[in-house]
Amino acid sequence: MNDAASLGAGPEPRLRARLRSVAAGIAGALATLAVVLTLGLLAFAPMGPLAAGLGIPAAFAATVLGSAVLGVASRCTVSIGSPSSATVLTLVALVARLAQDPQVVAAAASAQPLDAARWVGTAVACAVVGMGLVQLGLAAFGLARLVHFVPQPVLAGFNNGVALLIVLSQLPALLGAPTGTPLAPWLGEAVASGAWVTPLSLGLGTAACAAAVAWRRPRWPALLVAFVLGLAAAQALLAAWPALQWGPMVSPTPVAMPLGAAWLPLLDDDAWALVARHAPAMALTALLLGLVGALESMLSMVSIEQGSGRRLAPDRELAALGLANVVGGAVGALPTVMLRAGAIAVQRAGGRGPAASLALAGTMLAIFALAGPSLGHVPQAVLAGVMLMVGVSLVDRWSGRVGARWWHAARRGKLPEGDDTPVGLAVMLVVCALTVVFGVAVGVAIGVALSLIVFVRRINRSLVRAQFTGMARPSRRIYPGAIEARLLGLRTRIALLELEGALFFGSAAHLPERAEALAPQVRFVIFDLRRVSTVDESGAMLMHDVARRLARHGQELLLAGVADGSPVARSLRAFAPWAAGGAPRTFVDTDQAMEAAEGALLAEAAQTDAGLAELLATESELPLAACSLVRGLTPRELRIVTAAMQRRDLRAGEVVFRQGDEAEALYVVTRGSVSAVVVVRGAVQRTQRFASLGPGTMFGEMALLDQAGRSADAVADREACLLVLSRERLETLLREQPELAAKLYRNIAAHLGERLRVASIAWQAAAA
Repeated sequence: MNDAASLGAGPEPRLRARLRSVAAGIAGALATLAVVLTLGLLAFAPMGPLAAGLGIPAAFAATVLGSAVLGVASRCTVSIGSPSSATVLTLVALVARLAQDPQVVAAAASAQPLDAARWVGTAVACAVVGMGLVQLGLAAFGLARLVHFVPQPVLAGFNNGVALLIVLSQLPALLGAPTGTPLAPWLGEAVASGAWVTPLSLGLGTAACAAAVAWRRPRWPALLVAFVLGLAAAQALLAAWPALQWGPMVSPTPVAMPLGAAWLPLLDDDAWALVARHAPAMALTALLLGLVGALESMLSMVSIEQGSGRRLAPDRELAALGLANVVGGAVGALPTVMLRAGAIAVQRAGGRGPAASLALAGTMLAIFALAGPSLGHVPQAVLAGVMLMVGVSLVDRWSGRVGARWWHAARRGKLPEGDDTPVGLAVMLVVCALTVVFGVAVGVAIGVALSLIVFVRRINRSLVRAQFTGMARPSRRIYPGAIEARLLGLRTRIALLELEGALFFGSAAHLPERAEALAPQVRFVIFDLRRVSTVDESGAMLMHDVARRLARHGQELLLAGVADGSPVARSLRAFAPWAAGGAPRTFVDTDQAMEAAEGALLAEAAQTDAGLAELLATESELPLAACSLVRGLTPRELRIVTAAMQRRDLRAGEVVFRQGDEAEALYVVTRGSVSAVVVVRGAVQRTQRFASLGPGTMFGEMALLDQAGRSADAVADREACLLVLSRERLETLLREQPELAAKLYRNIAAHLGERLRVASIAWQAAAA
């Protein structure tokens, strides 16, 4: 029974969803109707009295065919095709050029003005077909994917610009200005007579009704309800008070197919002659329409799908748009774009998929065929109120949320350091303003350029990830106490700069100045390139410039994180004009670079410090008496400990013990060097050094004390000599010579304390 019930319940929700999409498509048609009527008149405005007969049918054809083709071929959540302000304004320039042609002027003034309309319609239709072919070509070459690289502030500015254009375009209708009348001169007379009050009240009332329905009943088609109620209110008030003036009405729509068609030049010699004369201008217009329409449509698609989690194929969507323009141009339609205003209206009414697009196309066709003459009774203020809500609904939510968050944080004085929110909002405002004033192409192009400049600025600022002195990041070599005491002061002469990101022409420009600004006492500058992903020609040249500038001040550049054969190493070697032997020394990691700098500083200091020079002369074996393990012992106790220890000579690379081995002894280095290392296994196996120990230091004492086993491998860096004190001998000393054993344990503890103190100093320096 449950299975049957579930099976029976399946089609019902699907049917409800389709019916809701159909209702949403009808509501979207009403939201698009104002766009169609307004832009249809605007597109052919230079044709004067012929504009309505040419433009309105062409605009309806673009919406019907565009929505139908996109509804079937597109995979966008909601695909609504319609003319747009940007494409129509591009087309008007061509229409104005055609309207001034002597052949068109003569025909318009004669008894056959429809010939002039047909010729101009033919030329426009050819341009629209060319627009579709341009878009198909862009899709074939995969150029639509470039829309994914449009930054968020630019996308937000585009959305806000389109919303503002829609609102501004409705001001004449809201104020009751006659169609085609300049608003500024008319407004002075309207203010004096009060003629603007009633249409503005009707338009704002319609918009308020739509807002209230959307708020209280989100599932209802708010625009449709507002349109019906606004129209009913206008008719009722007009019946009660016939003297009321609601402003201009919508012009009755001529029920006829568009007069132009792309194939007519083959049949009409006069039309062919006009097309041939203006072919270059038509080709340029087709190219501009293709680019502007593609950009506007792809940005609209990204905006519609943003937050849905779906990722469409832009090339497929652009190909569908190109097909819609080829089909529409063949019957004389205006340019078609993926209209965000109509799509958002349908989407918010609950519409999805082809059902919504086809319902919108069918509704527009029905309005064109059946309700054309009846539109003469619809006040333009009602449509303006509907479009006002459409424009408000298109305002970008990202910019609103980010701007509000930044404003509240600024008022509380809690803006984080280096906050770039104002920069992103400024880019958004610039794109919005340019889109309104100069169009989509200019706004987006300049916005992308500004975003690129901001990106380079951020990269330039963040290339230096962190900066430390040698005190904060000492090497892992463990020096004898006396040498470590001298190094505490010398390490302030080492500067470590960690770089991150790409070292290219836009990111590394400030590095030479940053290096020169270091304290004068700095002797070695280490650039850690481990996090640098790539180095181009400019980055390599700047690295050469840094090394040259530092050398002038007696400073040396060391490069860490540069493995032999790595891409960074190859780029530095190939692109930087190093003189023979003049390239900076490179190291696999900062530990080795820091050790090299420490060694060089000790060697330089030893030239004027005989005591330090004697401590560094470790090529000959260091006596046990000079090692930290036997500090404070009497000669007798020293002889006992010496007798208890065994000598062990090591070859370079010889292993003393392995990680995890049982701890059986501690070791004192008297000659050479031994490192504690672990093998890190991953995609590339590598060795990580924990510490390196020179003459006079001990190791292996921790595991001997806690019995936990060895924590790393111990490997001789070069030929070395060790003195080994086994656990058994130490326990024997503890039983037979408790005072001596206590001194040894005290020295072991002091040695561990010194190492902890050095680590603590490094932590404090890093924290500072």
